[in-house]
Amino acid sequence: MLAATSKETFAPTAAVAPGVIDPVTHARVVATVQTPLLAPLQQIPIIGPLFVTPVVALISQIPIISDVLHPIIGYPLQQGLPVGTPMPTDVMVTSFDGTKIYVHFMPAAGLQAGQTAPTILDGPGLGMPGATNINGTFLDGVLTDNLGAVGVLALRNAGYNVVTWDPRGEWQSGGVLQVDSPDFEAKDVSSIITWLATRPDVQLDGDPALLDPRIGMVGASYGGGIQLVAAATDPRIDAIVPTIAWHSLNTALYKNDAFKSGWGTLLEVALLGTFARTNPALLPAAIYGDLTGMITPSDQALLADRGPGDLVSKITAPTMLVQGTVDTLFTLQEADANAKTLIADGVPTKVIWFCGGHGVCTNDLLDPTDGRLIEQRTLQWLDRYVKGDTAVSTGPKFEFVDQHGQYYSSDVYPIPTGTPIIASSSGGQLPLVPFIGGSALLGVLPIGGGPALNALNLRIPASTTTTYVVGAPQLTLTYSGTGIASHVYGQLVDNSTGLVLGNQVTPIPVTLDGQTHTITVALEDVAQTLRPGQTLTLQLVANAADYENIGSLGIVNVSNMQLTLPTADPAAIKPETVA
Repeated sequence: MLAATSKETFAPTAAVAPGVIDPVTHARVVATVQTPLLAPLQQIPIIGPLFVTPVVALISQIPIISDVLHPIIGYPLQQGLPVGTPMPTDVMVTSFDGTKIYVHFMPAAGLQAGQTAPTILDGPGLGMPGATNINGTFLDGVLTDNLGAVGVLALRNAGYNVVTWDPRGEWQSGGVLQVDSPDFEAKDVSSIITWLATRPDVQLDGDPALLDPRIGMVGASYGGGIQLVAAATDPRIDAIVPTIAWHSLNTALYKNDAFKSGWGTLLEVALLGTFARTNPALLPAAIYGDLTGMITPSDQALLADRGPGDLVSKITAPTMLVQGTVDTLFTLQEADANAKTLIADGVPTKVIWFCGGHGVCTNDLLDPTDGRLIEQRTLQWLDRYVKGDTAVSTGPKFEFVDQHGQYYSSDVYPIPTGTPIIASSSGGQLPLVPFIGGSALLGVLPIGGGPALNALNLRIPASTTTTYVVGAPQLTLTYSGTGIASHVYGQLVDNSTGLVLGNQVTPIPVTLDGQTHTITVALEDVAQTLRPGQTLTLQLVANAADYENIGSLGIVNVSNMQLTLPTADPAAIKPETVA
């Protein structure tokens, strides 16, 4: 076992060198091997294999807890392997600015001495350490089903080395968290890739001197966002699968100039609770947003700098975007914006909408359909574009799930449209008060909406045929009003179940100066199958748990509201059976 201060050899040949120059950042990359504190105990004869290793193996199958404890307990030791067999390794990679990034390398299952394998970088969610569960966890299936996160073991069993890391500013890594910035976290990824290119068990693309591994990326939420900025700034990445990620933190957290206070607060609490070292502007921005419902122009600029936004146009790596229909933090619109940019640029792109993400799926919570499809499609995507296996089919271009758990597919994205459903009403008067009578699910948790008592209701005529509502409904309001509120909120309710479609609530900006105004707003994307006789109701409400604002006071008089529901061309989609 190497000491904690020993250095790995980094030269792409057999020569010994103190480091290599990263071709993206042009900084020297050095890694220092890390030895977990109790790892030597596993090597004690009899006691180690009989008592210590089984305990380590058991702990390593507990998500998050095992990752937090990993610097102490390490990996379960594998006995009796031939000399030279690739082994899991922890290193501190020195990034471009001297920041130390704690990195975990876990070789592909069954990899033998002298063999190489392609490598997958698996980014953690915000506030989470890098996963170290080399043999998987007992919750892998649940996590894939609800978060779209494919586990380490599934990737290793598919023939990939897996690399995870603590993002800068979190857990064992140094530096300051900058929220997946292309100028910081993306450069950390480039440093990791360069280190990987020096390993003898990592498959390379061509000349070793190019320091270009055969590499892909996966990860959910924060681990999805890093893929987009990394792929935009490092052309060595061969394919990515961003899951429940974002296009712009401004559209995600400040949609239509309304601060998403519920999620903004929870994210800050998560960072504070894990003692993350964050950009000093983040906490004051969240507090200001909670108090005023707004964020300042300087804070909007900070979020815009984090991307990916316009950086998506620089991505050339084939990209599969996985987004949740019930995700109220990073909604379907975020993946839609990324997908349209990539497709317009000719990048191989696939989109999956599943029932999960940052929210609560109201389908059967025990139905593993989503997890099976996501794991299957993720491995197919990686096999096709990282391994380069052209015989592998990656499935239809677009696959989406409705409220019944039924999957549909289309060979085209965006999906071809059918005849829209249009409904209108004369509206009425809506008193605006904070917190009371509005849209909320499970109290004040920011996981979507529920039917509101204080609402203006527009009932959509009953469907006469099976109709697929897929996309962003358009709402036009003509109104006047007085008060200090800056927004009302729109949501669609399924009258047969009383549930809000996708738990989605959209802020609608209003000007309460006593004058008449007309505004047209795109509501959040939904995916809903209407059977003959089924109806929906649009609710215009005064407040929502996702966007609580103590200044939501006033009265709105709506003289007309019209809703247009997008539908899919039934000839362009087909139902799928998930194996």
